[in-house]
Amino acid sequence: MRKQFLLALPFLSFAVFANTNPHLDTYKKSVSQTIYKGQRVNIPVKFNLPADRHHLVTLGFDNNEPRAMDCKIEIYNGANQRLHNLDCRPGWGEHQFATPIAYWQDNYRAVISLYNADFTQPSQRFEGNFRFNYGESTSIDNDHLPTWWKKTYEVVGLDANTDFDGDNFTLLQEYFGNSKPNDATSYPDHDPVIDFDEHLSAGTSLYASFGTPVKKWVEITPYNNKKVKSLELVVDTTANARNQSVVAFIYNENNERVYPSYLKYPSGTLSVFFDEPVEVQKLKIELTARHYSSNINARYDAKINAVFTE
Repeated sequence: MRKQFLLALPFLSFAVFANTNPHLDTYKKSVSQTIYKGQRVNIPVKFNLPADRHHLVTLGFDNNEPRAMDCKIEIYNGANQRLHNLDCRPGWGEHQFATPIAYWQDNYRAVISLYNADFTQPSQRFEGNFRFNYGESTSIDNDHLPTWWKKTYEVVGLDANTDFDGDNFTLLQEYFGNSKPNDATSYPDHDPVIDFDEHLSAGTSLYASFGTPVKKWVEITPYNNKKVKSLELVVDTTANARNQSVVAFIYNENNERVYPSYLKYPSGTLSVFFDEPVEVQKLKIELTARHYSSNINARYDAKINAVFTE
């Protein structure tokens, strides 16, 4: 769930809307650019954050509101999946993420997309500031509640099952339900499904021609849970080549096989669930694509989904 608080005001300085929570760090991106009529400009944002800052809590912005200027902020994960498409057209605003999601630093990125739809003049100037506010993702009490959240509400040292404000909801329910644990009139806005498994993915594109196998490696590193309990191979392709296949062999950080067999697309085992989760520090996946149709250069978008448990 995502809550948005958007107000339209004249362009105001960056400092007015700076992050005031001392337990959040801010990654700042300023944009000052002339954009011609009918022109779209995409501005990439790659985050340079401390290793323990993984929770995107709020995203604030302000700009000079050029006439008929479209402004979007797109957020992508490491598998290049678009997670959010946020509006930044008003003069200022803030997107608050309910139950902040752990956005891991590896390959996580954003794109600020601007389009000048004002054809009454040759160009316009866009002046804007964007603030990605992150919290410390470590668990100070080893209870799945992030350090920034417990410090913000001054509940460090309390058990996650504590009802701090006497409203019959535990700290765990308040966090995952997006409510304040120190306010008895603030209740979870939904019935939270609390799942501590980590769901991580890694993928790549393979281009194969007749009879020649193409091999690539991808890696997945769990952040909290170090036991893999399931694996899934997902392949997307428009090719209809003869005897085509994508095969995945799974290794740990010591190049030892995690799964004694392999995952295979399209005919074969596509997923596996381990009766006893396998402890790993890292998954190293060897992907091999091949086919036997002449005059075809086939593309295979292959991805491994892994679930890690405690």
